[in-house]
Amino acid sequence: VTLDDCCVKIREIIAAGREVNPDILVICHGGPIADPEDAEYVIKNVPEIDGFFGASSIERLASERGMTAQASAFKAIEK
Repeated sequence: VTLDDCCVKIREIIAAGREVNPDILVICHGGPIADPEDAEYVIKNVPEIDGFFGASSIERLASERGMTAQASAFKAIEK
């Protein structure tokens, strides 16, 4: 699923939800929305969205990248 696919799906979700309750807040989360740049892309391309929920993209993915870089640095040590 691409970010553009997400934008289409989010617009559909917003339209369906606001048809039932015009006061609902809709936030995006998950899928290919993993980096701040991804969230920014969605927020700028779906102006009717209310925000982004970070969860694993803030805690898990950031930790994994740091650990992977650290492990690679240790692995690169030559004797």
